[in-house]
Amino acid sequence: MPVTERLYYGDSYLKKFVAEVLEAKDGAARLDRSAFYPTSGGQPYDTGLLGGIRVTDVFVGEDGDVWHRTEGALEVGARVSGEIDWARRFDHMQQHAGEHMLAGWIFKRLNGFTIGLHLGAEASTIDVELPGGETRVSEEVISEIEDAVNRDIQRDLPIRCWFPSEEEFKALPLRKPPSVKEHIRVVLIGDELDGECCACGGTHPSSAGQIGLVRVLDVRPSRGKMRVTLV
Repeated sequence: MPVTERLYYGDSYLKKFVAEVLEAKDGAARLDRSAFYPTSGGQPYDTGLLGGIRVTDVFVGEDGDVWHRTEGALEVGARVSGEIDWARRFDHMQQHAGEHMLAGWIFKRLNGFTIGLHLGAEASTIDVELPGGETRVSEEVISEIEDAVNRDIQRDLPIRCWFPSEEEFKALPLRKPPSVKEHIRVVLIGDELDGECCACGGTHPSSAGQIGLVRVLDVRPSRGKMRVTLV
């Protein structure tokens, strides 16, 4: 069975595309290619239009492929134009890259591992596992980490997203092991010597300066971890 070509892997700035409807059932459609991001890895789905019909959800089905839930039915075999809601997508790109940079500095400064991410409409959160089961750090340390992240943003570090070869992957300074064993996509912010490097399938801007600014709003214990709220 053919699978959907995920166009956002190659170009996270792609806003419009044309695709064929391969299958339709239960109010959702599967396409031969799509720029719509499905809910995954803490990043919410894209919205927009398919064939002029509003997309209300994008998800990975039991078959592992991308499905688009729409307000109206799409005909199998039809060629449809797609357009994503760019304001929502770019906000997710900024938030996701900002989270990577914050998580990277938390790891460098505190040896803390980020184990959970949620991108929200108003703010985002990450859950961090600290050494010794600690769930709090001082406001001074958080301020130092925030400043370090924003200095890197102001440097407009390059952001590269790609599927490295097996040999290339082995040499990368990953912050933590990937959650999958095959078809691993990597995001590198900065260079391979001291940059933020993590396996990730999400969408990101091409450089850190496009994030604008990262601000930590709150840090508190949550379920035995440290929860950091950011914008």
